[in-house]
Amino acid sequence: MWKRVEGYSLYWAAAEKTGTVYLQLDGGGEGNIRRLSRQELAAIGDILRNESPVWFHSTRGDLSTETVPRDEEERI
Repeated sequence: MWKRVEGYSLYWAAAEKTGTVYLQLDGGGEGNIRRLSRQELAAIGDILRNESPVWFHSTRGDLSTETVPRDEEERI
């Protein structure tokens, strides 16, 4: 189900050279996107900083910047 992203934090694990995005979702939920390269972490960070609204699919882990995601009837 698509949930609107309300907040986020970016984490870079220098020793492992992997990144994680932690998301705070509408309604109090949380999500994350793990095992990102430096470039992927930077790109997702840019999306989260510069686009609005941003949506996260809680079962697939997808991000969308559409006004309302169109591929599902359940929307919050």
